Amino acid sequence: MADEASMTEEGSYIAVRCGNCGAAFRARAWQEGMSCPTCRAGDVQPLPAPGGAVDYILADRSQGTTSADVMFAEWAKWCGYITTHQYNAAIHRQNSELQSGQRARPIHEVMVSLRFLDKRRAQGLLRFLAVRRPDRHDDDFATRLLQRREADPQAVERVRELQRRMSRKRNEVPPIAQILVQKHVITEAQMLDVLHEQSADGMGSLELALSISEPPPKETLVGKFGRRMAKSPHGIRNAILIVVLALVAWGAWAWQLREPPVMVYGKCSTCGGLVEIEWSALDWPAQCPRCGHKTVSYAVMCPNGHIFARTSPFSMEPCPECGADFGRPLTEEDLTRPQPRRRPAPLPLRRRSTKPEDALRF
Repeated sequence: MADEASMTEEGSYIAVRCGNCGAAFRARAWQEGMSCPTCRAGDVQPLPAPGGAVDYILADRSQGTTSADVMFAEWAKWCGYITTHQYNAAIHRQNSELQSGQRARPIHEVMVSLRFLDKRRAQGLLRFLAVRRPDRHDDDFATRLLQRREADPQAVERVRELQRRMSRKRNEVPPIAQILVQKHVITEAQMLDVLHEQSADGMGSLELALSISEPPPKETLVGKFGRRMAKSPHGIRNAILIVVLALVAWGAWAWQLREPPVMVYGKCSTCGGLVEIEWSALDWPAQCPRCGHKTVSYAVMCPNGHIFARTSPFSMEPCPECGADFGRPLTEEDLTRPQPRRRPAPLPLRRRSTKPEDALRF
């Protein structure tokens, strides 16, 4: 059941945006004529933050996926709303949008557009992120974990202190369970085991997330119509016919609005070619469609324009040419763009002799 006492409608902060320079930031309150800290203009207006998730909506996505996006996506996965594959595909789609020149949308918008998540659950999870923490669910989780003797008590206390410091600076503070996994104090499997134990007792962050994002369903017009059809003499036959027609219409609509497949580029170490592979078929290293060998690694481009391969989309190997640690996914334009030429190594300088007899030689 949702812990309404620990929730606020809009959180401790609100999101605002400057109409003059476009800067977005958070504030404790808004008033008419409020000045922008960036350009000092007095045209600051409130910015809608779904579910009160102010830090989430203001996150800087100019470099792709943010920690706020990961926080949302992990709870969507732990609630059972998306699979691990959908988690990875949504994050890849978010970064691909940025590299194709578009605005990187918040991860919940990406999941809704891919039909991994419906809007109601997305709004509920955003409300869950904005719950004031630490709360009683965090205290109960830490107590249960220590009773199991599966974690270092000093490490758990350090994380609890970190969460308290975060609550003084941030609007959305992750549950203690999530921070313990991020800091490698416990594993994800250990965390889920304790969360499910809490859920069995009707409490815990997982139970809270599910209760907020899964309100009791209301009877729809379809349900009312079905009850009336069941009471009519030929109700069952007519209902079956209507369902079949509805499925046909839905199938045609879904086919027209289907999302294009997520494609990525890889580099084959056997034939040396750059190949395009559908994300859903990937298992790194992937099989090369040209030579048939399973030696395709994930291809990225560094800020200096060098194309190189990484073992997986989530590894951080630096560029072997310039040492840059940032690599973005390849696009079709990258393959047609001329690659930067390697600078030849400078020749060693010839040292001039200081001997008098060498100066007479010609």
